[in-house]
Amino acid sequence: MAGAAGGAAGRSAGPRVLVSGLLAAGARAPDFSAEASDGRIYTLGELLADSLVLLAFYPGNDTPG
Repeated sequence: MAGAAGGAAGRSAGPRVLVSGLLAAGARAPDFSAEASDGRIYTLGELLADSLVLLAFYPGNDTPG
């Protein structure tokens, strides 16, 4: 759920998050929402209220090579 843009073939486009600038390592992530595979919308703030969250961004996904 990493604030992804979505839109790959066969999937509906989920919420889009636009972030200006880069975050420094260890910086707090801005609150965002993302759609899970079951269609439920989760927000970072909602998840942080109940537990710790590890955000991992994988830019190689959906790219050739």
